[in-house]
Amino acid sequence: MKGMKRLNFEPPKPYGTHIGSAVTMNGKLSSSLPLNLLCTFHGSLNGTFIRIDRNADVHTSTCTAQQMVIAGRFVGAMSVVDGVVILPNATVAADIKAADIQIAEGAIFEGSIETYDRNERH
Repeated sequence: MKGMKRLNFEPPKPYGTHIGSAVTMNGKLSSSLPLNLLCTFHGSLNGTFIRIDRNADVHTSTCTAQQMVIAGRFVGAMSVVDGVVILPNATVAADIKAADIQIAEGAIFEGSIETYDRNERH
């Protein structure tokens, strides 16, 4: 794996929002600070650093982010400027467009992946 960039599991700034496991949300969610989802969510997501926690269940029509870490369940499409990390035991059914992607052993992934040079304009 020489030359492979190691992606961060934690945001560069503290999480601005935590949405707990007792919450079920439908709609549009946008955050300019890191976002930690432990909830059930259906809709569209937009953020800088988005973490889908291990017990979260997220279904999106669209998801855009600078970076994403997925430990729970994610279904939908995502466009991520930097990188996506799919942790062990995560379940992802998605079409992913990102500069980098790392899928850990033990994760379940179904879908498509399109990578690009992060220096190109999108």
